Amino acid sequence: MPLIGLAEHAVFDDTDDAGLILDTRRGVCLALNATATYMLRTALACDSVPAAVARLREDFDADDATLAAGLAGLADRLGERSLLLGDGERPPRRRLLRRAER
Repeated sequence: MPLIGLAEHAVFDDTDDAGLILDTRRGVCLALNATATYMLRTALACDSVPAAVARLREDFDADDATLAAGLAGLADRLGERSLLLGDGERPPRRRLLRRAER
């Protein structure tokens, strides 16, 4: 299971390294900067904080505590907007929008 699970009503699109999360319940779109997009992509692909931090360390010049704090901050902000899975919810089917490979 991924470190961060998006709610069923949250659709993530990371086209062009500028992430967008569409909240289909509210009809609101949240824009992420390139760093937050990369961190969310990593959190969706890793199953633990140490695994995500190790992957992030490959591309960011930051210590483990800073990277873990960044992941926690991202999760906090997404949680405040009710975009994360709640207790007892099952992970949604893969709903990431991807640009077709050229």
